[in-house]
Amino acid sequence: MRRYLAPHHPDATFAGYLIWEAMVEEQHIPKQYRLGPNPGVTMPNGMGDFLLGSVVAGADGSRTVGQRRLGWAWYDNTENDLLRQLGCVKGNVVQHSLRGADIPTETLDNLSNKANQRWPQPWLAAIQHSIRTRNLVATPIAEYVPEVLVKERIALVGDAAHLPTPLTASGFNASLEDAATLADCMAKEIQGGDAVKALLQY
Repeated sequence: MRRYLAPHHPDATFAGYLIWEAMVEEQHIPKQYRLGPNPGVTMPNGMGDFLLGSVVAGADGSRTVGQRRLGWAWYDNTENDLLRQLGCVKGNVVQHSLRGADIPTETLDNLSNKANQRWPQPWLAAIQHSIRTRNLVATPIAEYVPEVLVKERIALVGDAAHLPTPLTASGFNASLEDAATLADCMAKEIQGGDAVKALLQY
């Protein structure tokens, strides 16, 4: 749809960093590092990078310490060459993520060393477990800022219209705002039956 509305600007573009991410069973974390009940979200400082960690219920819904899961997401801008070498990014367009089995051993070794220098427990243990088991994904991040939202009777909303970085945690809210705005514009023009005018107002 972007290609139809804006043929000169259809693709979200690579934002210049990736997110390493994984979910780890808490039972794989040494007991001395496990967090207490209701730990919430953690955002420890790195060295020019960023980590988001959260403890969530286990696959069976359990929130008992030792039966939960640890999710982590490490924002990293140092592996852009690797992403291009492996075809994850072509030109300025993201093609695909990188699964654990496809990540070079040297890259994982370097990631492990960096984690040792940067992150506190229990996130370090979770990251190291993910690296050892290759149970992680590297996702190149793309962003899209629109120049055109409407053409004739077609309109873009949500991630199709504007794709923000996950760092902002704003994608869902922006999509709701789009839907509400579009509904308001359509409601104002519904009596006159001028859908194209309503879309242009949107």
